[in-house]
Amino acid sequence: MTTEIFLQPLIHLFMHSPRILSVGLSSGEEPLPKAGEGDLDVFVYCDNIPEESLRQSWYKNLPTSFVSELHLTVFEHPFWGIGDSMRLNGVETWIMYFVVEEEIRYVQEILHGNHLQKTENYNYPVGRCAMFQKMKPLLDKNGFLSGMKELVAVYPDSLAQRMLEFHSEQLRDTEDLERAVARKDVLFYHFALDLALDHFLLALFGLNRVYFPSRKRSLDDLSTFQQKPVRCEERLLHILHVGALPETLGESFYEWTILVQELYGFL
Repeated sequence: MTTEIFLQPLIHLFMHSPRILSVGLSSGEEPLPKAGEGDLDVFVYCDNIPEESLRQSWYKNLPTSFVSELHLTVFEHPFWGIGDSMRLNGVETWIMYFVVEEEIRYVQEILHGNHLQKTENYNYPVGRCAMFQKMKPLLDKNGFLSGMKELVAVYPDSLAQRMLEFHSEQLRDTEDLERAVARKDVLFYHFALDLALDHFLLALFGLNRVYFPSRKRSLDDLSTFQQKPVRCEERLLHILHVGALPETLGESFYEWTILVQELYGFL
């Protein structure tokens, strides 16, 4: 069974509500996860978000054999909207509600370079553009999702330039890495390196005109890039490997500085 067919009872409810304009699945064409082995993220775009009582009345119309463990307003977050959770035939499913006008404004700000780095709670704003690129529309009454796909279809040169300028400058600050090496403090070193990796990846993705989605499967993405340091993926793994022991922190930092210098050569 495809994910689209699996979600039809839910989409049928949304189809008949004038408050709901579009519904998309963030995982695109990925196969339907088995119960207990994954989840579904369903993005619902509205003229204004339905109040909790109305959402609850919708869910009550779903077959009782289909829905279980319903929880309303599990979170309310600027990045992830208002979220309800439930299990649909045992599959953990998140329903996240957003206001269309706010989403358009937010993505336009991202494309103009107003949100260049990670924000609280592991959110990469530019990842919103990556999400719209890959989102599978399940319902699109007024063409909102098709319009968003068109809006983010091409990575703007101006955004790439701002990404490269900002993150390459951040990479020049190596004070914490140097201090960690001097102290042979492995945990502090990995804290500083993790922050530096964010800047490195965001710059490298910008260089290749690819929206950075998250730190998941980054090596797979890097393997497709044309512009990158030689053996980039292999060297990143080596930097992490030798950065795990106090006596080889210096080697890790040296390899890191060489890798970053090679990145600068593309800018």
